[in-house]
Amino acid sequence: MAEELPLAKYSFEFDGIRAYEDLGLVVGHINWPTGTTISHSSQSVPGRYGDIPQGNAYGAKTWQIPISFQAVTDEEYMETLINITRAFTRRTEQGVSFPIRFGTMPDVTYYGTFTALPEATQISTGTNDSQLTLTFVADDPKGYKDPVTVKITDSMFEYTPEGTGEIYPVFRITPKKDMEEIGVAYGSDPTKYVDVGYDRVADEEGNTVVDKEPVLVNDPCNGLTTWTNIADISKINFGINGVIDGSVMSNESSISVKRSPNNTSVMYDYGDPLKHTDGKRYGPFIVHQGLPRAVKNFETDFRINHIKNYSRAISGNEVYGIDSNGKCIFRVSMQDAMQGRATRGEIQIGPEGKAIQVYKGYKDWHNGKNYTSYVTIVKQGKAYTKNTKGGKGKGKTSVNYYQSNVGIGNFNNTSFFNQGFVQCRIRKVGLKVWISLWKCNNNNGKTDKYIIKNRVINLRKDQDFDFATIAWHANKTNITEDKLNPQTGKVNKQYNYGWNSITAYSVKEILDDGNGNEPHPVVHAGETVVIDCERNETTLIHGGAVNSLEKRVSLGSTYPSLWGGQSEVIGFNVNPEEVDIEMTYRPTYL
Repeated sequence: MAEELPLAKYSFEFDGIRAYEDLGLVVGHINWPTGTTISHSSQSVPGRYGDIPQGNAYGAKTWQIPISFQAVTDEEYMETLINITRAFTRRTEQGVSFPIRFGTMPDVTYYGTFTALPEATQISTGTNDSQLTLTFVADDPKGYKDPVTVKITDSMFEYTPEGTGEIYPVFRITPKKDMEEIGVAYGSDPTKYVDVGYDRVADEEGNTVVDKEPVLVNDPCNGLTTWTNIADISKINFGINGVIDGSVMSNESSISVKRSPNNTSVMYDYGDPLKHTDGKRYGPFIVHQGLPRAVKNFETDFRINHIKNYSRAISGNEVYGIDSNGKCIFRVSMQDAMQGRATRGEIQIGPEGKAIQVYKGYKDWHNGKNYTSYVTIVKQGKAYTKNTKGGKGKGKTSVNYYQSNVGIGNFNNTSFFNQGFVQCRIRKVGLKVWISLWKCNNNNGKTDKYIIKNRVINLRKDQDFDFATIAWHANKTNITEDKLNPQTGKVNKQYNYGWNSITAYSVKEILDDGNGNEPHPVVHAGETVVIDCERNETTLIHGGAVNSLEKRVSLGSTYPSLWGGQSEVIGFNVNPEEVDIEMTYRPTYL
């Protein structure tokens, strides 16, 4: 990939578009704003000489950007104006703030939008050369540099951030052993701290903190070494929804159906469509390595992702819980409906034949307007023999092929699961099972709104089970596009089958009744606590999942900021030899 050229000094870049390099605009001298708009407040008091000051309100920062351009013809003039409008206009659904960099400070980014694209005026009579002044407003007046990451190796760490403005650090703390409490505090003010977990020392008064929910599996699903690919369906001791074909691949944070070998096609390897009959599901099947021991009481979390890229495609994926006898004891799936575009979520708990339907539905269902899709398929006509000229020699046999434009009803229905990314939690103690299902944010991986929140299922004795591992099956189903084109020997149309993946699989054994409200580790070895002072939130990354820790954060925590150019002592209540600590922040400029 070619290295990006530096931004010209007398240019600017808005949302990736460069004024001079991409649009041919010449940028004049910009009178750089000294500061923001300032509104001063004060209160007058009868009988008092002067007002009582109530402080300043600091608003947006505004740039007036003079530009000019040359145009030889009227057509070139109009084309340039249209390009300016397209480049600097944004629709509401695209957002409210966009990045801009100036050639005089190319390493600092501001965020805002253009609020004025005025009329262009002629530079001189008789030419199309024109000039105008754009107005750009940054509601957040701070400029941001690229993030800086600092590795911290001392429990008392003195640091001076880059920049001149307020910055919001993000601390990532990864312990090498289980920990009950993690905290960060600033030396300049005792109120500037964040504390997570318990303030009880493990060996205080001879009491030992016992983790009654030890971690047995914490797999981010970014490699295949812990999984076994199953190619023979006879090796499975329970019924699955479909047959086995195709292959999988590992990604940075998931395991998915394998992409085509050239890695540029939208196709995925669920198997050869021409081998499978209509209505049959087929795709790869993998099994995770077993737990150290099968457990009766446990809590397991895992995430599955289903992205539908072609409206008529039918695909899905399913997680199977497996007991010590290789039998299925729960199923969680996201599956495209056979008609229309809606995708269904489903959860079943209990042994095969005795399972309980916990959930089956279309979250955030939308019934769109029906329409007809048209697919061109090739059919084979009758073979015919044509004799050679004069009737001599053998006749030549030919086959006619003809195209048929097939109209197919599309119900145009949608649901959350069409582009679904969910986390499922199943917790079992005795004969009681709790099930939760969350939406997950595709951008940052954080758990979002509940679809199911701690739904309780009471099993009968004949429905009891233990838990040994999980399996994952991705599948697709043939549609009209997958029919054979007899002229080419391939399918009639290639299309995007849909993305299906699994990630963030973890298991904890529950001893006695679990930790409850007793002190227990807030973070296990290898997991990461993220203290984010920009978003005022604390999260836990475990097995690739990102879950909130807000219930474990002390009420006095303030998520303090730092200031560029001002030294601060940052303290941690952990032994630096037992943790890896990183601080990341974006330097800001006033």
